[in-house]
Amino acid sequence: YTMKRKNKQFSCAALAVAMALGCLTGCVPQKTSSPAPETTAPAAAKETEEDKPLMNQTGMPIVNAPVTYEMAAKSRHNKNFADLEFFQKLEEETGVHIDWNMSSEDGWKEKKGLLFAGELPDAFYGQGILSDVDVIKYGTQGMLIPLNDLIQEYAPNVKKLLDEHPEYQKQLTAPDGNIYSLPSLTELSPTTHDKLFINKTWLDQLGMKVPETLDEFKETLQAFHDNDLNGDGHTDDQIPFTFLYNRKENGLYSLFGSFGQLDRGGQVDKNDHFIVKDQKVVYTPLTEPYRQAIEYFHDLYENQLIDKEGFTHDFNVYTAKIKAPEKNIGAFMGWSLTSTAGPNKDDFVPMAPLKGADGKQIWNTYTSAINSKGSFAITNKAEHPEILMRWVDTHFDPETSLQIDQGLLGRTLEKAADGTYHYLPVPDGKSFTEMIHDYSPGVNSLGAVTMEIASKLELNANLQERKELDAFYAPYNVPADEIFPSVFFSMDEVEQISALETDIKAYVDQCYANWIVNGGIEAEWDGYLKKLDQMHVQDYIEIYQKAYDRYQSMD
Repeated sequence: YTMKRKNKQFSCAALAVAMALGCLTGCVPQKTSSPAPETTAPAAAKETEEDKPLMNQTGMPIVNAPVTYEMAAKSRHNKNFADLEFFQKLEEETGVHIDWNMSSEDGWKEKKGLLFAGELPDAFYGQGILSDVDVIKYGTQGMLIPLNDLIQEYAPNVKKLLDEHPEYQKQLTAPDGNIYSLPSLTELSPTTHDKLFINKTWLDQLGMKVPETLDEFKETLQAFHDNDLNGDGHTDDQIPFTFLYNRKENGLYSLFGSFGQLDRGGQVDKNDHFIVKDQKVVYTPLTEPYRQAIEYFHDLYENQLIDKEGFTHDFNVYTAKIKAPEKNIGAFMGWSLTSTAGPNKDDFVPMAPLKGADGKQIWNTYTSAINSKGSFAITNKAEHPEILMRWVDTHFDPETSLQIDQGLLGRTLEKAADGTYHYLPVPDGKSFTEMIHDYSPGVNSLGAVTMEIASKLELNANLQERKELDAFYAPYNVPADEIFPSVFFSMDEVEQISALETDIKAYVDQCYANWIVNGGIEAEWDGYLKKLDQMHVQDYIEIYQKAYDRYQSMD
């Protein structure tokens, strides 16, 4: 039964194959010229297939006859989802066959546009498959269907998640009150994404302690610049401090906190430079703490203490520098020592936020465990969307979510008699990431790894490091009410933002980089503020304020 083509007849041959695969509980007999022998079914079991509903409300299989849905998906790690053990087992269990319309991560944006302009699939599947704007745009246009009633009636795992975590319910609710998509989320994610690491080996060589203030940090970087600390006979190849512009894990955003107010942003953070103070939305590039921070970074740059490629190198070049055998990095911003410094990780230690004039220490934190809100959506082309809702609800079973995220039982995980989960050894020549994605959709999927299940997982070295770094920065986490929440904007607001944001963002970014590299912020600041006013920055802020107020009113 292909859901995109109504009343399609099955052939018994196809059903017999499906039965052999263990997908079905019975076969729909076709009308034939000669009656089937009486011996094919006992008298007590002569209920015709037509008397059975297509879908079972609970239990497995989901359907009493095979059905096929077309789903659009993208992947950066996996082969075709059809070849994955996870989906093969899911089909055996549910009786639902998925015809995967796969795309690479790189080609997805263009493919997505073609699908919405042409023939829609039955559903969109996987982390980040749809942006927040996609969800609102195509939801309000009716191309994606509301899921609220389907969740209540057919998705006990999703319903439990939203009932127990009202903040997730708020974040998934569109301005019109509908939920059009399901998320991928993990409470295994650290709440601190960016960390500042410093070269303890170099500090020890110099007899210096880990710096605690802005002045001490500059003094330390100067010592890193002036001394041949990697022992190669040169000082001009050493980089006292490096960062990666416009990435929240590697950018300068948290360092602004030393001036009394954090900055916010990065490629995956849609609310660039927006924070909240006393229920009022603040656009940081208009503020005095922002100006002071840029002045400080320019001073470091002018004294050759900051990597001159900080605004131009990409992520791969950036991490290659920090991992290089030359060992010429003094301090850097990163996600973790293992991931960012690799073989050089033992040279570095994390640094607490630097104290500014007021002595306070604050650091960015990310309070939402949702990685992507648009990770599953059902289109208006799907027949019997309740079947799809039951199918996707299996992903939100706690143990299934854990296996999607951390690998399948028997492949990367094992379950002990006490209900805890432990990692299996990774075979030689394989990485842990490869082991997850050889069998499971992993980061290209959706589900909810909540603390209910995460607390039963014995942490591997990578997760243990994340936990320890989270604990290190926890005393400095910015209060949750100062973080601009993950809101959905209405389509009117999206259009207004689009009309204003491109020019404002380009101008702010250009000035930011220019002032750090070349200086001049003191002389140019007033003219900069005036130009932003002319670009209607106050209207831009007001849109965010309205969305924030609406979000707060959902309580």
